[in-house]
Amino acid sequence: MKTYKKLVIVATTLFCVVSSRADYSINFNTLNDPSAPTNPVFDIDGTTKLLGSAGYVGQLYTQIGAGSFAAIGASAAFFNAGGAGFLAPGTVTVTAPSVTANPTAGAYQLRVWNTANGSTYEAASVVVGAHVGVSSTVNVSFAGYANGNIPPVSFPQANGFSSFSLSTVSAVPEPATLALGLFGAAGLLIRRRK
Repeated sequence: MKTYKKLVIVATTLFCVVSSRADYSINFNTLNDPSAPTNPVFDIDGTTKLLGSAGYVGQLYTQIGAGSFAAIGASAAFFNAGGAGFLAPGTVTVTAPSVTANPTAGAYQLRVWNTANGSTYEAASVVVGAHVGVSSTVNVSFAGYANGNIPPVSFPQANGFSSFSLSTVSAVPEPATLALGLFGAAGLLIRRRK
C-alpha cells in the first residue's frame, strides 16, 4: 500500500511539472498602420525597402524572462510594391516551458535575411556577403493561455521596433590566421628595436 501511495505522489508531481507551461500569443504584423506605415526594413543602402520577390524574409524571435532569444513561428516573406519593407504573418504562439505567470515579461526582435543565403537567419548570418539585419529589442508583457487561464481580449503587437537597415556579413579571419599575423607583427617590432 505504501508503494502505491508513493507512485501516486510521484505521478502527481510529474503531471504538475509537465503541465506547468504556458502558451502565449503575439500578433506579428509590422504593417501596423497601412495609411502611414512607420517602421519599414531597408536593404544595406538605407533607402531600398525589402521585397519578398527578391527573397527577403523576416522571422520573429522572442525571449521569456532572462532566457535567450529563440525563433517562433515560421519566416514570412516581405510584401512587394506598396507594402515593400513590411510583412504580416499574423498571430504566432510563444511556448514557454516551466513558466506559470500570466502575463509574463519578455522581449521580441525581428531578424531578417535573404533566402538565397540560407533557410534560417543563423545560416545566412555566417555567409560572407549576405545581407542580414536585426531590429532593436522591444520589451513586452506576454499574455495568453497560461495554465488554463482565460485568454486576454487582445494579444500584444510585435511591431514596436524602429525602422532599420540590413548590413553585409564580412569575412572573419580564422583564429590561427589571426594569431600568425600577430606573431609576425610582434617579430617585426622586436627586430626593429634591435
